[in-house]
Amino acid sequence: MDLAPILTYLFLTFLFSFFVSSFLLSRMTIKYINIQMEKGGVYPPSWDRGIGASASFYVFAMLFSKYRIKKKLFDARFVAKHARPIDRAIAAAHFISVTGMIVCLCIITLFKSLY
Repeated sequence: MDLAPILTYLFLTFLFSFFVSSFLLSRMTIKYINIQMEKGGVYPPSWDRGIGASASFYVFAMLFSKYRIKKKLFDARFVAKHARPIDRAIAAAHFISVTGMIVCLCIITLFKSLY
């Protein structure tokens, strides 16, 4: 059984999911959380000026309580406080799609080096 077509389709599925979840994460979730944090007097990271570099910090803060601490780069305590259930679902879809793409690429690279 040849795994290459299966892994290719799986990778493309994760890639499509990544694009959709990234769009929703940046346009809905991060924008909503930033507005709610500004209402409470906490401002988004000053080092992220619209390029989306803070997206991974938001995802980890929403999904894992270990990352909900105040750090020098990012204060993640307020992200989980203002996240809605739909925001957590989008963050989980984003995390799963990125992880799936990385795993698929690793497996494809491993099999390619064996042949």
